[in-house]
Amino acid sequence: MRKQFEAYLAAVNEHDTDKALSYLSSSFQLKFADYDYVIDKKRFVHVLGWDKGVNGKITCSDLEEEKYSIKGLFSERNDFFQLIGIDALTATMVFWFDQRGLIIRQVYMPLAGQPSLKEKLKPAVEWARANRPEELEAIYPQEQMQYNQEMAERWVALLKEWKAAVPA
Repeated sequence: MRKQFEAYLAAVNEHDTDKALSYLSSSFQLKFADYDYVIDKKRFVHVLGWDKGVNGKITCSDLEEEKYSIKGLFSERNDFFQLIGIDALTATMVFWFDQRGLIIRQVYMPLAGQPSLKEKLKPAVEWARANRPEELEAIYPQEQMQYNQEMAERWVALLKEWKAAVPA
């Protein structure tokens, strides 16, 4: 199970979507504990696309392995976070495996005191509202994130434009 988990994490960090998906069972679910929100395998493709579009990298530590689960502390760094002034977001994650070693469930539990994306995005959103309103509405309709590769790439481009336009 540990080897498969490490291979899965490597595929995620290499942005190899097909390979990452091959480690997930057909009934896979990603649950965000704070939001009581669940993503199935079909929609998880978009999450992996977002990670690719923002050049995400995940590291882990303090792994605890049981018969059918791995739990640990995971930190994600990416271009989107860096551009809005967040070094990394850290969470406890638990991965459950079936008897074949495929991941059936992943639960994401952010650590207390993590920066608020909405707050960190606020200056960029205000700038975009005044300078790039059409693009902002396309990538942030009704102030809702759209997690897929295209939106990730457009966000990174907009944030780079914002950073270049606004004195530090």
